[in-house]
Amino acid sequence: MTTYDWLSDLHPLFAAQDSWLDGSYNKLITAQLVCPNDTAFSIACGAGLLAEHIRRFKFDAPIIQRLGRVTDARGRSVFQESFLNHLQRLRLRAHVNAAPEGTLLLPGEPMLTIQAPELQFRLLESAIRLLIWKPTIWATKSAIEQWQNGVFSEEETPQPLHFPFNLNGWKMRAQYIGGGNSFDDFESSDDWPGLTKIENSNGHPLAQIRRLFKGEHPLGDVWLTDDQDARASVSHTHIQFMDEKSGKPAEVQMSRFQNLMQPLLVKGHPALSSPSLDYLRQRTWKQLEAFHKIDLEGYQRGWFLE
Repeated sequence: MTTYDWLSDLHPLFAAQDSWLDGSYNKLITAQLVCPNDTAFSIACGAGLLAEHIRRFKFDAPIIQRLGRVTDARGRSVFQESFLNHLQRLRLRAHVNAAPEGTLLLPGEPMLTIQAPELQFRLLESAIRLLIWKPTIWATKSAIEQWQNGVFSEEETPQPLHFPFNLNGWKMRAQYIGGGNSFDDFESSDDWPGLTKIENSNGHPLAQIRRLFKGEHPLGDVWLTDDQDARASVSHTHIQFMDEKSGKPAEVQMSRFQNLMQPLLVKGHPALSSPSLDYLRQRTWKQLEAFHKIDLEGYQRGWFLE
């Protein structure tokens, strides 16, 4: 199978050029990719793919020349020379955090957060759809099949195959991480929600999810802004937050916590250490095992109360 050509879809470049032409290209954008509400949970997937995409992502001279040859129906160049010159000098400054692959997330929670200048945001949006959103949907479908069959743990993990860097390979990889035992050619809905913003009552975006535990038992997910994450004490065992579903305050006594959002890109550079695929699959199984005795409908999550 051929390797995916990341320039086969020019729509991100058209959107990026629009921001260049209207002067908004340096405007800083903060947004999240949010888990769908039509499944009981989602299994985060694709962070390693996005990191690999960034390693391949560069506008060297041959690519600029290729873009310069793209014309419209009247034979005119569709990309302006000033825009192409900017791309050739471009250095990614996007900062992306993502839930580690194999992590169980609840409806309405982000699987990824991004902060980037608008032009770079537009260039990455399509990649996030292909490499994070779709794999998460595929991994989740495989995991939910196991959940519905009452299978929550696995003693043996099959050796992963070689998954090529294209759409078919990404699907097989996601099914493997989700715990699937075969690589079904299923089609899943792709109701792309776009990148939106989850904000608290003061208009500050969500930056971190702190999952609270008693031993290995998950108790609730606390949402924090950047400022709250920097100031929230890590020594307190009693945590208060406003439950998103009930709209009522909740107080949880915990023994430990885990920060779910981990650096994926820092100033445009991949910051992800890529675990082996069999490790990611085992993480999914451990997540399913930890959550299968929990009432997911009643699992509490929401904004930290200071």
